Amino acid sequence: MWTMTKNKVTDFCDQIMERLRLNIRSILKWYSIILLVAPLLFWGLLEFRVVMTKVSLADMFHSQPTIAVSVIVAITDFLLGYYCWIKKDKLVNSTKELKIFWICQCFCQLLVGNIICFLLSFFGLRALHSFKVTDRAIAYFKTTIIISTVLYVLCILLLGLIGLKDLRG
Repeated sequence: MWTMTKNKVTDFCDQIMERLRLNIRSILKWYSIILLVAPLLFWGLLEFRVVMTKVSLADMFHSQPTIAVSVIVAITDFLLGYYCWIKKDKLVNSTKELKIFWICQCFCQLLVGNIICFLLSFFGLRALHSFKVTDRAIAYFKTTIIISTVLYVLCILLLGLIGLKDLRG
């Protein structure tokens, strides 16, 4: 039963990737574009709310701490997207670190609610199976993976603490 379901899911993902012509390079390109554009749109939304409600940004952060945590997530997304954009050619040559990157991003983006980036990271993992194996280690890429994962986990914990505080009253 489990293998049949797994095979159907992987076949479905492979069909989507084939129809959209997604490979490692195109997935990384779209991933970095989304990580660059989404935080800018979020910032525009925050500015719109500040103007419409005539409340300062600091007061908004104080009254709604989830927005403050979302800003941290948006900044992390933007920096990670910028890094992926400028280093995408080097990242593609390091499949071992790229696999670790996609796994970390898959879980972190799912937990912070970034569904499109979660799907792209899942497709990135699927595309690695058909990619030629090269292992050029990039030392600073490991640092980027660790820092972004720690920031996402910190944001997830902060959101959990905020949720628990709201439950207590």
